[in-house]
Amino acid sequence: MFIIPIRLRFILMAVLLIGGVIVSFLPYGLAWSWLLLIPGIILLIGYILFGTIASSSQLLQLGKLDEAEKQLQLTYKPEWLLKMNRGTYYFILGAIETQRRNFDGAEKYMNQALDIGMPSDDFTAQIYLFLAQIAASKNKMNQARNALREAKNLNITDPQVQGAIKQIETELKKIPKRGLSPKHQQMMRQSKKQRRR
Repeated sequence: MFIIPIRLRFILMAVLLIGGVIVSFLPYGLAWSWLLLIPGIILLIGYILFGTIASSSQLLQLGKLDEAEKQLQLTYKPEWLLKMNRGTYYFILGAIETQRRNFDGAEKYMNQALDIGMPSDDFTAQIYLFLAQIAASKNKMNQARNALREAKNLNITDPQVQGAIKQIETELKKIPKRGLSPKHQQMMRQSKKQRRR
């Protein structure tokens, strides 16, 4: 899928709209100005309704968190986005915060995305999986299992999402129902630190 880089889109919008206005003042220019104004208006409406979701998502998939966040900030008014894009906007913010290990911020954004709604059950399941992982990291095992159950109840077609559900389900089965004791939590943190070294 071809995506016009956002800065190029801004330049094109400005050139087409300003050019169309200038041409309209020339003799017989009003008729010709629409050749510039219509594409400029289409680009502007596309930007307002779709924002920078597609390019931000691509950057996130490449692991460029800071660039993805900056690109997302170029969306003028997230509340003006189409409903499914608005949900995706908050989903991407939540995914960025998850990567940064800011679980409170990630949980807030993921819940906002759920409240707004997502374009498909696959996306909705991904949100529940993120919420399950966040809850498990906070040792809230009932909440983690509930989120996993919600994900499993959806009509999932993406094999990667199905695989992620199985993986998280396996991980949650290893943890006692009441969660890890403080002693086990400390041991897990120490083993994670050793693995990073």
